Amino acid sequence: MLSVAIALLTACNGKTENKDGEQNDTIISLVPDTALYGTVGEGTTMHVLELKTDGGKTLSLEMNTDEESDVQGGVFAGDRVTLTFTENDKGDKTITRMVNLTSLQGKWTSLDRNFKILEDGTVESTGSAETHPYTLWSMVNAQLVLNADTFSVLTLGPDSMSLENKNGIFVYKRQK
Repeated sequence: MLSVAIALLTACNGKTENKDGEQNDTIISLVPDTALYGTVGEGTTMHVLELKTDGGKTLSLEMNTDEESDVQGGVFAGDRVTLTFTENDKGDKTITRMVNLTSLQGKWTSLDRNFKILEDGTVESTGSAETHPYTLWSMVNAQLVLNADTFSVLTLGPDSMSLENKNGIFVYKRQK
């Protein structure tokens, strides 16, 4: 439902006009992003993530990868991540979804797409046959937004990634 809301609220179908009349891809989301962003700390253990937030705080969050926590892309000290969490009445925070942004970056290919996710929020598409190549990316509530399309990251590994949205599941292979 959140994916649909983001897609519907993305302005102008991902296009804006500048003063010269040229169209540029933009990502505008009216859905508030409540996810945390930061770097995995050295104090991370098998079940506890130490997160050094972009705001300068250091937090400890529980990772229960067998049940509640959906952790994609691995957990490596120094990597950038985004995550959502729940908090119980004792104040303990448990990760519900985490995506390793460092692992997400790189070259990805499928039958109909070939693109590179860059750190600066841009996407370089190299597939000449693509009718609507991706040009921008962002994360909103630990979901990947490519242009105006919002995806849940189902899997993110060293050599493959699968994304899901209202149109189905899309599988990509990492290129070197």
